[in-house]
Amino acid sequence: LAKVAGLDDKPHAWNLQLSLLGFLESSWREPDEGLWEIRGARRHFVHSKVMAWVAADRAVRSLEENPELPGDADRWRAMRDAVHAEVCEKGYDPERNTFTQSYGSRELDASTLLIVRTGFLPPDDPRVIGTVDAVRA
Repeated sequence: LAKVAGLDDKPHAWNLQLSLLGFLESSWREPDEGLWEIRGARRHFVHSKVMAWVAADRAVRSLEENPELPGDADRWRAMRDAVHAEVCEKGYDPERNTFTQSYGSRELDASTLLIVRTGFLPPDDPRVIGTVDAVRA
């Protein structure tokens, strides 16, 4: 985002991103505490998974725009696609037509509205529309 905003690239910034992506690759399948740090057991929060998708997606985009950067776009595309498929399968309640707070949960979470803002799904996707309607209600 700094580059898009016209800020100078720092030589170490991409190396930091590579390190963070390496951690993400080994940890995105794990449950976490979530955005709201809810008390209780760790869960597979939909917002956390969508943010993992965002990181992989932006890394792929960076490599597409700057092919001279080191990195493995194919591996990150695969991770991005795996996260996307898992969220759509496990983070969505088809009976209620809404994304949920965490996998297997019936709870709603307004953070799932960021699915559109991040580009995870388009605003006219029926699952997004259902989620907006459920959160609004």
